[in-house]
Amino acid sequence: MIITAASFPTPDLIKRTSNPAQWDQQGGFAKFQAAAANDALAWLGPRLDAATTPFEREANFLQLYRNLAEWRYQLAAHREEGRSPNAELEQYRTPIAADKAMVDSFGAGLRSEGGRIDVDTGTITSGIQTPASRLSARLGKIIRARFDAEAPGKDSLQNRVTVPGGQVIDGNLLLRGGLAASARGHERPIAGYYVTVTGEQKDRHALQREAFGLLANLEGRRAVGETDLFQDRNARLAFVQAEYFLYQGPEYERGGDAIIRTLLVTAHARVFNEALRLPQDIDVMAYAADQQAFYEHVGRTQSIVTGGTTQSTVSREAAAVRPQDRSSGLQRG
Repeated sequence: MIITAASFPTPDLIKRTSNPAQWDQQGGFAKFQAAAANDALAWLGPRLDAATTPFEREANFLQLYRNLAEWRYQLAAHREEGRSPNAELEQYRTPIAADKAMVDSFGAGLRSEGGRIDVDTGTITSGIQTPASRLSARLGKIIRARFDAEAPGKDSLQNRVTVPGGQVIDGNLLLRGGLAASARGHERPIAGYYVTVTGEQKDRHALQREAFGLLANLEGRRAVGETDLFQDRNARLAFVQAEYFLYQGPEYERGGDAIIRTLLVTAHARVFNEALRLPQDIDVMAYAADQQAFYEHVGRTQSIVTGGTTQSTVSREAAAVRPQDRSSGLQRG
């Protein structure tokens, strides 16, 4: 199988301009991801073929994660388009420390051309809309609705992630009001301003283990002859779980989204023999939406690339299953 740039649509979050020509330039990053995914698939295949235990399979997926972090570092070191503005090179292979968190901001007006935060009035002044500003506004609405429903009157909301065994693990943290402002170094609350903060290290690592365990389970099924895994709804849903867990349990200070996207496309090609096309906003939806809403969003927007066309990977009916009802893919659908 050949993985192409079609698997990696350009995230709207980086399109902070209204100029489509610049969007096309940014879209060129997909070819680097496709090349890395093909190399990763060639590396992964023989190692999984030789694996005989779930532990060995899980260890191979974990090592793939580390390999892709090194790839992302090398890309940042040697290609101008590989490094984000204001990023330090070593951040691309530096794990998030136990006493550190990574922060993202969302809300109407952010990432627009000419928009700015007015700290004197505590407001966001909107400029010319961009794909990034429209996405930021949509995510702000999602987070606001979650606060209204889950934590009215509070400025912090803890994401709680249910894993296949029924255990609940803390994911990332959502902030608003004074807590959101403080997390970004602003002296006063900013109206309509929301922040997501990565979770505790132990929880992130627990979620990573759950993700790699799910992938190892799928590979184990493929290894014993289940070559039609993509036809099994439970298997596809288990993969979506792994997607959510990896984004709720990020590892590196910079480049984490590209690393996880490339890993997911590689893993999907291996276990399902299908080229996955990821939702362009998969990372930020995992940060902002609750677990069930993420599954439903992926059910609507994730697809596979087949002969130049796309096909949904998870039906809407399947995506509507509650997290606690989801198995790790042991039953046939």
